[in-house]
Amino acid sequence: MLEMERTDVLVTTIEMARAGLGFNPPDALDCISDLIGQEDPEDASHDRNVERLLRLGACIWSLRQALLAPGPAGTREAAGWPR
Repeated sequence: MLEMERTDVLVTTIEMARAGLGFNPPDALDCISDLIGQEDPEDASHDRNVERLLRLGACIWSLRQALLAPGPAGTREAAGWPR
């Protein structure tokens, strides 16, 4: 599989989002769960891969909460966005 440069990932992600091809948050979390389920527990990188997927899920959850929550917890900064 070809590796994508970080810029290519960002550009492709933005294009997909603009085209309405992104997951909604619950579906994104389901996809992450499926990916975790596909990880081989015997693989040396299993724990690292699962942790990264869980961190991605936590990011999605935080962004979703920030969009829904009023007040300071719902600010861009609380969600980890720069000012």
